[in-house]
Amino acid sequence: MQTPRDIYLKIGELLKHGEDFAVATVVKTEGPTPRGPGAKMIVRRDGSIYGSVGGGPVERRVIEEALAALREGKPRIISFRLREDADGMACGGNLDVFIEPVLPESTILIFGGGHIGKALARLASAIGFPHILIDPTVRRDEIPAETRLVAENYVEALSKIEVNSKTCVVIATGSHEMDEEVLGRVIGSNAHYIGMVASRRKAAAIMERLKKRGVSEDRLKMVYTPIGLDIGAETPGEIAVSILAEIISSIHGKTVRSLRDG
Repeated sequence: MQTPRDIYLKIGELLKHGEDFAVATVVKTEGPTPRGPGAKMIVRRDGSIYGSVGGGPVERRVIEEALAALREGKPRIISFRLREDADGMACGGNLDVFIEPVLPESTILIFGGGHIGKALARLASAIGFPHILIDPTVRRDEIPAETRLVAENYVEALSKIEVNSKTCVVIATGSHEMDEEVLGRVIGSNAHYIGMVASRRKAAAIMERLKKRGVSEDRLKMVYTPIGLDIGAETPGEIAVSILAEIISSIHGKTVRSLRDG
């Protein structure tokens, strides 16, 4: 049986990897029950569990409710009245279980600290959108205090930053070769959004080279390039607005005309 320390260590591990999961906790009991208050169980998106809140029918129901909570993104409390004839449980007591979905926070990874990258960082800071700017040449005093700066080589930085289902990647390094290198390394990830600043001609050339390297057509079609919503943006600030708007619309599942659709 996992200890409370085991449970919390597992929660920390899942958080580090940006994985969705729910935590089920026994919050109230009356009479004899299989587990007491404070017993916890982690339910992952695939239905696998870590820990226990009692086993048997109780646990099966908790898993079902936890998966529903993950789909809806809302916590819930479920109550059990354990009767041997109805539940197959010999306890005969009552218990309440609180289920809390834990969903990773969306984060923008901005590769490139040029005019567009800095403008996007300023805009993301203004609305409180978590973001990381990766560029070996950018100084701390050039960007907002809220921006996390990784002033390292792009490839080295990628080996240290977790890319998960809540990650939104914006590639704007200013170098065709480096844009292709970064895209080639993130395109196989489970990032929610991958966009690249590029003309249609440049994007087509990069996509063709990646295809020759074995990247599937389906993966290539997932890349937003040209990047941003079709709002007629011209200046770095306007382009940053179009990019952030596209990211937000993708997070909320809204269908809005992108530049890549034109």
